Amino acid sequence: METETIKEIYEKLNQVNPVDFDCGKLCNEICCIYDEEDYSNEDLAIYLLPGEEKVIKEDENFEIKHVDAKKLKYPFSWKDGVYLLKCKNPPHCNRQYRPIQCRSFPLIPHITKNNKFHLIFDESQYPYKCPLIHDDIELNEDFIKRTYESWKRLIENPLIYDLVSMDSRKKDNRKTRYEIVI
Repeated sequence: METETIKEIYEKLNQVNPVDFDCGKLCNEICCIYDEEDYSNEDLAIYLLPGEEKVIKEDENFEIKHVDAKKLKYPFSWKDGVYLLKCKNPPHCNRQYRPIQCRSFPLIPHITKNNKFHLIFDESQYPYKCPLIHDDIELNEDFIKRTYESWKRLIENPLIYDLVSMDSRKKDNRKTRYEIVI
């Protein structure tokens, strides 16, 4: 994905939030600090989408690690591997450089078997509970819309499409709370 496209999506998602308050206050920012305890668990790491590694520079805030995509069971199309991100000072990282995965949480993209795109809540199994999901807190409509538009643009990239499609097959039997089509 082009660096300029990633930057545009970052800017678009910077302008919205899931709720009208800092949701990290509900859980003491557990999703930001959990990996601090066990970064070796790559299942809990933040994965960067293609091109994000060019926007998020490794510096005093972040560490970037490259991993072979085969080790992580990624689509075969991901031949160049996957970049994982770790905040070195959670939860005090520069929010300007949050990856798309963080900016769009708790929503994730989903592509149905009929190739219909929508968003669903990320109800993956984590060792912690996100109050936004667990307590059924209503999300801001502007956040949902911008997240939808951003992911719709992102899946135009064949690598991202392959990843979202693969992840969607794993979640096909799950009920969705959002089906946003614009």
